[in-house]
Amino acid sequence: MCLSVRALHLDNWGMKRSAPAEATRKPHGSAGWRGFWAYTALPAGARLALAAVVAVGLLVDGVLALLARTPMPTATVYVGALIAIGAFAWRPPIAATVLAACGLVAILLGAGGTYSLALAVSVGLVTSTCGRWLSVSYCVITVGWGMAAAGVGQGLAQGGGIGSVAVGLASGLIGWAFRGGRVREHRLAADIDRLKRESAAAVQMERDRIADELHNIIAHDITTVVMQARALELVDDPVARETSRRAITDAATQALTDIRRMLRLVQGTDETVGESGAGAVSLAATLESLRLGLGSMGASVELSFPGSEMSISNSIETTLVHIAREAATNVMRHARESPSIRLAVTSDRECITLQVWNAPSGGRRDETAEATGYGLKRMNDRVMLLGGTFKAGGDETGWTVTATLPRL
Repeated sequence: MCLSVRALHLDNWGMKRSAPAEATRKPHGSAGWRGFWAYTALPAGARLALAAVVAVGLLVDGVLALLARTPMPTATVYVGALIAIGAFAWRPPIAATVLAACGLVAILLGAGGTYSLALAVSVGLVTSTCGRWLSVSYCVITVGWGMAAAGVGQGLAQGGGIGSVAVGLASGLIGWAFRGGRVREHRLAADIDRLKRESAAAVQMERDRIADELHNIIAHDITTVVMQARALELVDDPVARETSRRAITDAATQALTDIRRMLRLVQGTDETVGESGAGAVSLAATLESLRLGLGSMGASVELSFPGSEMSISNSIETTLVHIAREAATNVMRHARESPSIRLAVTSDRECITLQVWNAPSGGRRDETAEATGYGLKRMNDRVMLLGGTFKAGGDETGWTVTATLPRL
């Protein structure tokens, strides 16, 4: 079952202020009048049942009018009351207003007692479909017409007044029960819709997290493997080939380690996998590994690191590791012929800054290395999440990625 709750608003009485067109009509006028004329349309089945009851009532009333020779004014009042009750299937506020207003006509025609009973029977329809103030007004008017009818000698038989009150109370309680059921149904539909949205958001967040891990951790190692494999095809020097093979082995091992660590994160476990110490993140070791990997491409790599006196939190260090790897991966993919690369970390009492710079490659761009911008966006998101600043851009001197984060 699919229920639309996009425009559902409940007031203190559980009435809809606005809802889909098939359930409610938006009233016109001021805010106060909108609240007064707010209503909830009867379900389709209830409309058909009400129409059938009114049709049977009109038929019975016509037959009784012929057999009992009911005076025309009285018969007209009965027919008008039935038609007004039937109008609840169309516009409940209009039906309630007409039904209440016709009490004066009924008294003038001498049928006030019977008409007040019809008003009492209709209390349930009013409380079930109409707004709070209209329902209260209808009940007050019903009691008023009953008292007026009794005052002019048109009251019901002895005990009829008490019976009329009892009928009105019973009808009102039934209408209230229907209203409560609809309110619970709408609240349940709203809860289901909210849970669906929250579930979809949680699934999407998990997908984004996994994609982020894959991109920021695995991409660097796979790029290293690809670059070194290409180098093996281009060089004949045994020392250079051995260096490339060692770099491929190290990158593949690191990729396997990172995959295991990512699986542990997804599964929510803390066990150590293998002997590689997966999960341990060290900025200094990462930068040294990147220096060796970038240097194996033939570039002159300069590494600047403050040393052991630098103390930062695990979350900051992990973020800097991700950014360093991603920036180095971009250099390998888009500027692998760059002659000069600089990895620099600087810090003060409040902030720590990582900068990765590479000179223009001067070679032909690798057309297979498509720039999607995803890596830069994720780096910026990571830094902004921790309250830092991120910049990336290039000029004639080269391309620079700079990330500044708070120390703690």
